[in-house]
Amino acid sequence: MIRFKENNYNKIFVGLSNLIRYICGGDRLNRITKIVDELLTQTYLKKNRKLKILDFGCGSMEISKKIQNKNYVKQIVGSDIFKYRYVSNKLVYVDYDELFKKKEKFDIIFIVDVLHHIGVDDAHKTIRKLSKLSDNIIIKDHFEHGYLSRQLLRFVDFYANYGYGVNIPNKYFDKISWKKTLTKSNYREIFHNKNFQQHDGLFNFILNKKHHFVSLIVANE
Repeated sequence: MIRFKENNYNKIFVGLSNLIRYICGGDRLNRITKIVDELLTQTYLKKNRKLKILDFGCGSMEISKKIQNKNYVKQIVGSDIFKYRYVSNKLVYVDYDELFKKKEKFDIIFIVDVLHHIGVDDAHKTIRKLSKLSDNIIIKDHFEHGYLSRQLLRFVDFYANYGYGVNIPNKYFDKISWKKTLTKSNYREIFHNKNFQQHDGLFNFILNKKHHFVSLIVANE
């Protein structure tokens, strides 16, 4: 996904932003990709077949690109709300509306830092919609811990998503709202990391691991 329209000012801003991330431990993809890879591998071993995977809210499919050549991957379909085209041997992009019209079935879905943008109170609606596509969902998202924690998450979200046109939420999940989301979605957790370290260095100091969680949920029978 392109963050800015092409002009010199925006190129300078993006370059500076990326440099700050590199120096201060702000690269989130490596650790997130690692845990998604581990959970997908577990699913592959249980199912004993290559997986058809949905990367929901995929952006420019950066995680999918990193795992596309893993031996458990049959195909990865990415879907988001913007117009984008990416096709390789194992990667395909499908527009959001088209995704639900096609009603394809997937072995597993992963959703990385998407649900809080949809809205904590409405997240269960999205999960229930996705339940028609798969019984297994990996979710990486944020926990807030009071007012100051919430504002810190909002600030970091603004910095990370500036120029994308992404909604900055008014609140994030906490343990109670997350449990309610699962209940309303008719899913249960079979894996939960409530203190997932996403960043290193200064970025981890600013937004430490208590603000990140990873969950593998399965549909109730």
